[in-house]
Amino acid sequence: MEKRQLSGLISGEEFHYLKGVVDLVFEKLGVGDVWYDEHQPTPEQSKQSIWHPRKCAEIKVNGQEIGFLGEISPKILSGLEIKNKVILFEIDFEKLSQLSSEEQEYRPISKFPSAVRDIAVLVPKEVKVAEILNKIYAAGGKEIRDVELFDLYEGKELPDGKKNLAFHIIYQAEDKTLSSNEIDSLQKRIIDALEKEFEWNIRK
Repeated sequence: MEKRQLSGLISGEEFHYLKGVVDLVFEKLGVGDVWYDEHQPTPEQSKQSIWHPRKCAEIKVNGQEIGFLGEISPKILSGLEIKNKVILFEIDFEKLSQLSSEEQEYRPISKFPSAVRDIAVLVPKEVKVAEILNKIYAAGGKEIRDVELFDLYEGKELPDGKKNLAFHIIYQAEDKTLSSNEIDSLQKRIIDALEKEFEWNIRK
């Protein structure tokens, strides 16, 4: 039987706009534990990849890959004479249907304001995005509403064998407005947890 896919394409918007759309789909369906892992193409895929190298991700729920989100490479778009950015997603419909029918933990939307802090960490190339996300969530606790990977860089300016990943951390409490001091304390706790790992360094 042919696998059914839920797909979407948007032109002229940023990668994180479409990520927000995908997040909303999961939220409406009551699907939790959604995160975005670094896409690891095979050597063959790397040679002919149509994706922007720093703006594509595997969509995972409960550790299981169920889809893909990515921006088409500017080189490809230029060859097709397309001036606007093109981003798209594809989700396995059968897996999504199964997940949405299962009982999910519901976290109500807080009426208190959120705050965003950024953090960048230099890690060995073999480290997975999920490993860093797990450390951030564990250290930040329930005051972390969401964590978004917004940049991944592996340039010649970095030490050999290293990559730099940058995240937006969204803080929000369910019962009060977090003060600047409270957010600073949470951010420091996360930084300390990340720097405990061997060869992980926070970029200042």
